[in-house]
This record gives sequence, C-alpha cells and structure tokens, in this order.
Amino acid sequence: MEANVEKNGGVTTEKPSLFGVITSPGIQFERIRERPVVWGPLLIVAAIIIVGAVLQGLGTDYSELLKNTNTNGLTAEQVETLGTMTKYTGIIGSILGGIAALFIAPLIYWLCVKISGGVTTYKKMLSLGLFVSLISSLGLLVNGIVAFTTDASSLYSMTSLAGIIHSDMPLASVLNTFEIFSIWSYVLLAIGLHKTGGISKKAGWISVIILFVLLVAFSFISGSISSVAGA
Repeated sequence: MEANVEKNGGVTTEKPSLFGVITSPGIQFERIRERPVVWGPLLIVAAIIIVGAVLQGLGTDYSELLKNTNTNGLTAEQVETLGTMTKYTGIIGSILGGIAALFIAPLIYWLCVKISGGVTTYKKMLSLGLFVSLISSLGLLVNGIVAFTTDASSLYSMTSLAGIIHSDMPLASVLNTFEIFSIWSYVLLAIGLHKTGGISKKAGWISVIILFVLLVAFSFISGSISSVAGA
C-alpha cells in the first residue's frame, strides 16, 4: 500500500485527499502544489460523472425539448423514437463532454496562472481541476438522483435558479449557470489558483470572475440560438 507521506529533502509532504477538499480545501490545494495526484481522483470523478449523467438522462422528460422541434409528418412511433434517441444522445454527450472538460479546463487554469505571473505545471492544474470537479460532479449526481427518483424531470439543474424560476430561453440558460455546486466549485477554484498556482488571492478571484462571466455570456448566446432555432 502506498504510504500517505513521502519525504523530500527532510520535508514530509502528505498526499492530498480528494474528499478532503470538502472540509479543508486550502490544505489540500497546498499539498497538491507539492505533490499533485491524478489517477485516483480522475477515476473517482469520472465514475461520478458517468453515474450522474446516466441517472439524469434517464430521469429527464425530453417532451419539452421536442415541443421546439418540428415533428410535422412524423408518426407517434417516430416521435417516440426521436425522443429515445435524444435521451441517449444527451447521456453520451454529457459523459463525453464532462470527461473532456476534466482535461481541457486545466489548460485554462494554467493560462490564468501564467498571465497572473505564477509558475505552475499542467499536472498541478490537472490535479487541482480534478479536486474542484469533485464538487460539480457531485452536483450532477445529486440532480441525477432527483431526476431519476422523482417527477421533477426538468431539462435544467434542480439546484440552479433555472430549477426554481421557470422561464424561457435565453434567460433559462443563463439562470442554469447559477447553480449551487457550480458556484461552490468556482469559489474553490479561486482558492486553488492562489494556493496551488502561487498567484495572489486577488488574481485568483479576478480569474474566476472572468471565467464565470464568460460562461454566463456563452449560456446567453447558446440559449438565444436555441430560442431562435425553436421559433
């Protein structure tokens, strides 16, 4: 069994704990800076994403989405088939997109650190990203369980403002970005960029705010496009 600590030049570096990011994020991020871990957190987070995406996909009623799709000329059976295809395509897309983001996001974090004058590596940012992604993936799992076990089959996250305030596109898409687990992960990211990336607290928060604003803008644009396409 791998020891939980290793010694480098007489200094003991403890291995960061993935679930420790929930109770003591600052400590874990400092440990990541000295001893980044990847494979264990990657397998755990990926597994949570897969389970969450499957549960949410199976529990989501896509009839609302199909209302914005031109189904004229299709039989009831064909419409049902289209709904099934949409469901499983959504599940696969959610899984692939979620796992791909685990590797793409650290590149953005690395760039943020570099721009802010910090020194880091992709491996450290990948480890940081996986620890932060634990929170967002747990949010996906929670929403998946709710969608699968109840009749709350909304296309949007039940833990977001879109799940509370019912509205049309593009506002619904924007409100969906204000999700409790997502915001939690952004707060942790700001701390992580400071602790792991070695940049100032101010630079960490500025980087995270810019990333969140870009996410909101993208959600508004994609929501607008969906609204126009469904009109």
